[in-house]
Amino acid sequence: MLDDQRLERTVLAIAHALFMNRLHVLRLTEVVRLGIKPDEADGDNFTLPDGLDEEMQQQSLNYVLTCLPEYAKAINELKIKWLRPA
Repeated sequence: MLDDQRLERTVLAIAHALFMNRLHVLRLTEVVRLGIKPDEADGDNFTLPDGLDEEMQQQSLNYVLTCLPEYAKAINELKIKWLRPA
């Protein structure tokens, strides 16, 4: 039982890493594709057009669910934490 819990925690940690990595790649792709420049206020952030970031998050979540369908229930329970604003 303990090994099953440890395995699930490990797989869900990997799922979160896959989600974050995919989201980062998708965001960078859109920044380059759309020629987005850093915000003038702080110079560090790149703001995507309205709705695009939500679409990237959903695509990233779908990617993880495709990679790990047997953990879909657990991933869907955790996605609220994953999708919250930074």
